[in-house]
Amino acid sequence: MKHGYDGRIYPVTRSAAEVEGLRAWPSVADLPEVPDLALIITPAATVPDILEDCGRKGIETAVVFSAGFEETEAGRGHARRLAEVAARHGIAVLGPNGQGLWSVGAKSFFSFSAAAMALDGIRHAPIALVSQSGALAGAIGGSLHRNGMGCSYMVSVGNETCLDALDVLEWIIEQEDVRVAALYLEGIDRGARLQRIGARARSRGVQIVALKAGRSAFGQEATASHTGKMASAHEIYRDTLAQAGIIMVESLGEALAAIEVFSFMPGPRVSGDPLGGISVMSSSGGAAALLADHSAEHGVPMAVFSPGPAARLEARLPEFARKANPVDLTGQIRAEPDLFRNTLEIICDDPRTEAVVVQFASSGLRDLVENGSDFKAAVRRTGLPLVVTTAQEQVDVATRAEFRDAGILISDDPFNTMRALSWLYDRRGFAAIRPGPAVPAATLPAPQGWDGTVAFLSGCGLDPAPWRLLHPGDDPAEACAGLAWPLVVKVLPDAADHKTELGLVKLRVQTPEEVAFHADAFRRSLGRPDLPVLVQEMVTDGVEVVLACLRDSDFGPVLSIGSGGIAVELYRDVAYLALPATHAQVEASLRKLKLWTLLQGFRGAPEADVAALVDAVVRFGERMAQTPSLREAEINPVMVRPKGKGLAAVDFIGIAAD
Repeated sequence: MKHGYDGRIYPVTRSAAEVEGLRAWPSVADLPEVPDLALIITPAATVPDILEDCGRKGIETAVVFSAGFEETEAGRGHARRLAEVAARHGIAVLGPNGQGLWSVGAKSFFSFSAAAMALDGIRHAPIALVSQSGALAGAIGGSLHRNGMGCSYMVSVGNETCLDALDVLEWIIEQEDVRVAALYLEGIDRGARLQRIGARARSRGVQIVALKAGRSAFGQEATASHTGKMASAHEIYRDTLAQAGIIMVESLGEALAAIEVFSFMPGPRVSGDPLGGISVMSSSGGAAALLADHSAEHGVPMAVFSPGPAARLEARLPEFARKANPVDLTGQIRAEPDLFRNTLEIICDDPRTEAVVVQFASSGLRDLVENGSDFKAAVRRTGLPLVVTTAQEQVDVATRAEFRDAGILISDDPFNTMRALSWLYDRRGFAAIRPGPAVPAATLPAPQGWDGTVAFLSGCGLDPAPWRLLHPGDDPAEACAGLAWPLVVKVLPDAADHKTELGLVKLRVQTPEEVAFHADAFRRSLGRPDLPVLVQEMVTDGVEVVLACLRDSDFGPVLSIGSGGIAVELYRDVAYLALPATHAQVEASLRKLKLWTLLQGFRGAPEADVAALVDAVVRFGERMAQTPSLREAEINPVMVRPKGKGLAAVDFIGIAAD
């Protein structure tokens, strides 16, 4: 009512005849018409029966504010009953234990949040927020309004008993008044949906931004107690969200900054020139150097000026100014009032300029006001992203909003400027993401025994190094005939975990006698005199890679790939991909790792067979998607041999589903 909602409101209570000047009704059944939405604010034990009344009345949507459901032992039964009633009547239920929703364009604030009541005015803007924390949802919604941005929707999903955050997000990205959708996540179920939702958002020009809590072990415990779910590893969220074209941020401040950037800024111009990038003009040489540093840290390209614009800058700027990118205009800006405008025109006209940064120093607000009309005119004329940066000088909300409406971002720090531009470049890169094809639905059995393991690996293009099985009583010389020495002697994958630490792997074995000695020692160590022992050729001309798949609780089957051998636990140089994964996505993940340097040939080593590795990773992912009875699988290491020589799988561990 405070913010102008003009629909009909029916309080339902037996304790009063009137609420806030509105006639109250004793029951849902007594209402004079079928409402579009029921807001339920009663003790948890009463909610299922009230929802039953709503279903009988024909109400199709409800928001349950009440707490006392999944987050408590006693409330889980209430939650089950609530879900059963909702399913039986086909009611879409938001909550319980949430703060409801805002629909700003409709002036509908269906929430008990103090944040909505505290707003003096509302601003409809193409920003939506979906949050698993009600209090943070209200805080961010309030902040967006206080900062002059506003929003279109705020949804607090609460316990997600019926509708969850991704259900809401899927609806949000279809709305015409949404350009950026922000997510606050503690944990999700059936996260594989994000790949499809991300693709749909990109097709509609909507950028999704996610803030994920639970990076630390303590943070995971905190979110579990808050929502009743334990989150997956933060690294899996980071990589699979990026795979879906979602920007992941690390703090509330970053979330608000990203929301602002994506709510109105265009993408960088596509120059098509390898020397294209950001062009910077600054009134401070020091600040310009910081911008250059931060561009490298964020992977934002700096433009090299084309010959024509470079010559114009040489003729126009003072002799003692820096004329290459980043341009240092020096203190001459005080003596030449048109220096900003003229320089801006030259660098904007350079076809290599994809975005522009104007850096102020000690008199930022003064220079912003004096040159603001020129900056706005440049944006209108070129359509380029333009960021005006101060040196920690704060600009008031009204001025920020004025420039934001003109398409100009005001930043208070060179670091934040390049971070904002890196997000725009990320969004441009996300446009090239192509989801993988659906994997055929065939269900394959988990591999059984060593022969089944060999068949499984070969089907993925991951043939084991040439091998023999040595059984008790076998002649080691005959058994190893045809293998190239030296050899590796070890127990089979299912005989023991962490074989190296247990001394159950011996490298560079030179003679049949040594083979027999080590095989007997392994049998004694494990107390298994009948144990067959694996003997393999030792592959020495490859890069060690770990390849694994885990049926992660949040995202379904997830691939991991990274530096292998013992380095996997030491360096944690690993990337993750949700399935299905494409060849392009696998290669892009590899390029992010330190492993990529080794694969390209390091310190004189030959280039590795990357094409064979990428193809094998894709095939391994497809095979895992078709083998639901295999909960986990790890090949460590895969030896990626020199280009053209393929791969060799050295060790495999598979764990069947419960």
